[in-house]
Amino acid sequence: VGVQVVDQGSGIPEKNLVDIFEPYTRITTETTKKTEGTGLGLAVVKHVMNAHCGRIEVKSKPGKGSTFTLWFPISNE
Repeated sequence: VGVQVVDQGSGIPEKNLVDIFEPYTRITTETTKKTEGTGLGLAVVKHVMNAHCGRIEVKSKPGKGSTFTLWFPISNE
């Protein structure tokens, strides 16, 4: 089962997509310099998804926003 979260924010450059799920990672742009945060949010989401045998995917375009898809396994029990 998939759940999508879509934003219309500044987007994430393709070269940074592999890093955004690492703890304390923040993408530095003029927009993000003005935003507070620790860079832990997506690392926590990835950890929770892994704990539930799921996964997270992201598609993003700078200036257009991002789509995060959370994939949860379906139990046959």
